[in-house]
Amino acid sequence: MLNMLIPTPKKIEVAAGKTNLAGFRIALSASCDSRVCYLARKLASELSAETHTEITLTKVLGEPALDGFVNVIAGNGCGEGYTLSANGKSVTVRGVSLAGAFYGIQTLRQLAKDSRGLIPNVEIEDAPDMSYRGMYQDITRGRVPTVESTKEFIDLLAYYKINSLQFYIEHTFMFEEYVGIAHKENCITASEIMELDDYCYENFIDFVPSLSTFGHLYRLLDDPKWHEYCELDKYEKFNNPWHNAMAHHTIDPSNPGSIEIIKSMINQYAPLFRSKYFNICCDETFDLGQGRNKGKDTGKLYLEFTGKIIAHVQSLGKTVMMWGDIILHHPEIMDSFSKDVVMLNWSYTNNPDVTTATKFRDSGFRQVLCPGTSCWNQMAEHVNFAEQNIIKMIKSGHDNGAMGALNTAWGDYGHTCPITSTMYGIVLGAAFSWNKDEKVACKEFDNKIAWMIYGDKTGKSVQLLRRLGDSEGIVSWSMLVNLYFNCKTWQAPNQDTAQLAEAAKIALSVAEDLRALPVQNKYVTDLTISAEGQYLIAMSVARYAGSRKKVPAGFTDDWCKRYAESWRRDNKESELFKVLDVFRNCK
Repeated sequence: MLNMLIPTPKKIEVAAGKTNLAGFRIALSASCDSRVCYLARKLASELSAETHTEITLTKVLGEPALDGFVNVIAGNGCGEGYTLSANGKSVTVRGVSLAGAFYGIQTLRQLAKDSRGLIPNVEIEDAPDMSYRGMYQDITRGRVPTVESTKEFIDLLAYYKINSLQFYIEHTFMFEEYVGIAHKENCITASEIMELDDYCYENFIDFVPSLSTFGHLYRLLDDPKWHEYCELDKYEKFNNPWHNAMAHHTIDPSNPGSIEIIKSMINQYAPLFRSKYFNICCDETFDLGQGRNKGKDTGKLYLEFTGKIIAHVQSLGKTVMMWGDIILHHPEIMDSFSKDVVMLNWSYTNNPDVTTATKFRDSGFRQVLCPGTSCWNQMAEHVNFAEQNIIKMIKSGHDNGAMGALNTAWGDYGHTCPITSTMYGIVLGAAFSWNKDEKVACKEFDNKIAWMIYGDKTGKSVQLLRRLGDSEGIVSWSMLVNLYFNCKTWQAPNQDTAQLAEAAKIALSVAEDLRALPVQNKYVTDLTISAEGQYLIAMSVARYAGSRKKVPAGFTDDWCKRYAESWRRDNKESELFKVLDVFRNCK
């Protein structure tokens, strides 16, 4: 049990004997609020199931120190640290704050998982190394999750002590500007945002608004009504519609109406969140200076327009977050930015340039290191690749005194990978941002993930996930999409039919072995579907390269049906039909 805790607590001392939680009650100090009570009730329910006894809840004056009880005490200090003590007669969880008590209960939940109520006598002292530990979920490029599935995801994030969540938004919120452009049924609504904000609060998660405000405004600026505000007055569209949505459409910073559009969207969005932060994005302004502002100083253009956005957000009482890529490319403007802005320092390669963390540190910025789960353009996360990125990026954050880490899960090209097939990278980021000494990139950590996420005590599930990455390293979803649309982009397709055949073989064998695991749940099922999807991708790309091999009759139709069921279980319809069209109609 102790070797399965994620994140690993900073200090663990084990004594002789065990504490039997059967018949225990839970006593909360009067200082515990509704959020701590909520989690304590969840603990009581789980312990009742584990011990087959009734575990009840109460609240007392002062600090409970009762035998036969799990005593939960919330201090009024700062920080998220806690202690957990089990001595055979009682268990005491003491948080330095409400958040600390909440995280102490989470650790006890993990400790009691599948224990039949018997936990080791132990003394645990724990506190995070990073104050900001976030998850960034793309809900624009294919999948828009339902409220129910997002609440389940929030529960999982809180379980691993992640304390911030952001959604990436372009056109999937019904701004006034998008009426007639976006489809309301595939957008997240204001009511849903507020409901999720409340639910995040109950789980000590800061729900931070994140909105594209400079680049990545394709759906808006491609519409004739708004095209006069597009930096590119003329552009050639790609055959691949997903690539169009990512490649162009930066707003014209010289048009006086541009900032009014952005301010309007911010004003509609910001009041829905209680967070003190607002992420204005402002990344990948690819087209700046290439159209209506051709010949102008792009660094100056960027500085002036982002300055207007920053000033407006600050006037609303919010602290600005923004992606730092453009500023890094224009070091001459770095010192002109307010040091109140939190820089989101991102890189998604397996060997990221970690010197960027030193640059932001030396310039006096608070920063958050932003790695990625490498789930985009894939059917499942590419663990062998993402692992290197996440570890190196977060380590550079620890080394440079960063405020925290924000792990990202993007959805390029229709968001084929479900969040359920992105869990290794998410939990790895959570563990390593909490504890800089977490032992990662090893068999022991893989076994933790296999057990905690997949319910698999054999460890085979994560071995298979890594094996699937071998196939993804040969051929990707984006390769197939660009072949399907006859579109040449940054990634050339693999033309080696022998390699592609090997990729297909690997993916299919992974799916078969996942089905043979002794435990089956939605995470295993979805990963199996992802592996079969990777098989179909490899087979299709091989046919484009000249192979005559075909998938078995009925395989694609059956797979599409199960993939759609999995998608609809957790997401709105959104771009599912586009993804299925590629699978059904490619070679």
